[in-house]
Amino acid sequence: MQTIMRAFQENLLVLIASALIIFAPLFRSGKTSLALMTIELMGIALLLIIFWGNLAKGRLAKPIRWFLVGSLLCALAYLIPLPHGVWEQLPGRAFYAEHINWLNSSASDWSYQAASLIPIRTIAGLLALLAPLGIFLAAISLPTRKLTWLILVLLLTAFAQALLSMGQYFIQDQDLFFRVWSGGVPLGTYINQNHFVAFMEMVEPLAIGLMMMAILSQNVGLTLKITLATLFGLISLALTFTPLLTTSRMGAALLILSILLSFWAMTTPEIRKKVAAPIFALRFVLLILAIVIQFNVLQQIVTVTYADRLAPQAALGDLRWTLYSTTFEAIQNFFPFGAGPGTTPQVYQLFQPTSINVFVNHTHNDFIELVLDMGLFGIIMIGLLLLIYVQRWRQLWQDKSSGFKLLKTGAGVGILLALLYSLTDFGLHTPANAVFFALLFGIFLHNEPQTPNQTPLDTHEQA
Repeated sequence: MQTIMRAFQENLLVLIASALIIFAPLFRSGKTSLALMTIELMGIALLLIIFWGNLAKGRLAKPIRWFLVGSLLCALAYLIPLPHGVWEQLPGRAFYAEHINWLNSSASDWSYQAASLIPIRTIAGLLALLAPLGIFLAAISLPTRKLTWLILVLLLTAFAQALLSMGQYFIQDQDLFFRVWSGGVPLGTYINQNHFVAFMEMVEPLAIGLMMMAILSQNVGLTLKITLATLFGLISLALTFTPLLTTSRMGAALLILSILLSFWAMTTPEIRKKVAAPIFALRFVLLILAIVIQFNVLQQIVTVTYADRLAPQAALGDLRWTLYSTTFEAIQNFFPFGAGPGTTPQVYQLFQPTSINVFVNHTHNDFIELVLDMGLFGIIMIGLLLLIYVQRWRQLWQDKSSGFKLLKTGAGVGILLALLYSLTDFGLHTPANAVFFALLFGIFLHNEPQTPNQTPLDTHEQA
């Protein structure tokens, strides 16, 4: 009876997680209020099922568990009410305290003041983390077989987005694509092409992993093996070709890095001998298509004048250097506690130079934005996350098996690409990408031992 109930809970988890994966990018990458609320409700549903069945018990390593609990408590601490005298002594609060007292001399006697300058923004940020946390724990809790189905759903979602973006670019008829506005720019259902490219490049190594699993499989016939390898190869081709249609320079650079990492980091010397030919053939086809069909796009990305290359704006895009320098000024002002999780869009306005006459909602660097939000605690969280990531790679490199390990390493490569992209953009502040990033981390940290004949793509353990 207990086994039947657990199977039911796991199936329900797969169903809701699949719905979340499909829905997350569907409405402007989750950036509308209704879409974000729906994503959060799905995250709550996942968490309720996991806690109802205690599905994550024994599956989270202690360092991961302490990291999650510590990060959550640290963020919640910014909502604790503070006496006005204590609050105004915190770094960066003097300006706000002066104006509160000027507006209402009695405000300090009754107003709610916490370490976060804007508590409602911190609450909104914590609610936005429900879905990433839910799908991360779902990936950790599910057995390998069912997690593989979630990976397939993720790949099909990315493939559909890639096909839509190609149609937007080549056909440029809005009425043919559900009236999704793109202006001829390949966006899929996203509103930012850089965040769309980040999604493509996060997921593509998983397609390579599934292609390798199909090639190495000993449980399927030759015809099915060729069919599956071709299918996943075409998906990989679409996900790597799409970024070349955009003008994202970081996307083009990470595409080259992905081509190298997804082959060398995911394979052992024994595996490389078996999969090198099809993988290199796939990459060769990609480069030929890119040069023949979209040579003008490559020209736009690669052939910048020498003088323009020397300009910082050409290297990192419009205004990024200005954003970074002024954000560091803000960090120094609020250090070591920060302004509070989720407060950057409003807090940055105090430091925004008059030369920037637009509203800056993010600093185009997820890392320094977290440091502005949480100060020293943000630095510690980034350091611990990177430590967990590196330690997990060490464990995977010692594992000589194939099979599901290829998907774990593929997820690891996707995580690295997402983190590198975050150096020049705010892709992880996009709700859909945050969900996908959390799913990749769940796959990467998954410790479920393999069992034979889990899916048609599974292989036997190889020493």
